[in-house]
Amino acid sequence: MTRIDSTKVLWRVETRAGRDDVWHKRGLFETREAARYQAWVYRTGGQDPARVGLGFGNCRVVRHISGKGK
Repeated sequence: MTRIDSTKVLWRVETRAGRDDVWHKRGLFETREAARYQAWVYRTGGQDPARVGLGFGNCRVVRHISGKGK
């Protein structure tokens, strides 16, 4: 297995409106914890209960390697 420099590993948050829709990139984060927090904000609407979130199945955190494919 190829070793990857840890400085190149980022975490991307992706969301979609529904099951049949495409995934949209919402941001890159240095730590998985920060990405998971942002995914939680998208899912639940954050601290404001009046905001409607996307739901658990429509938001995900994906590992991203910067510089891959170049």
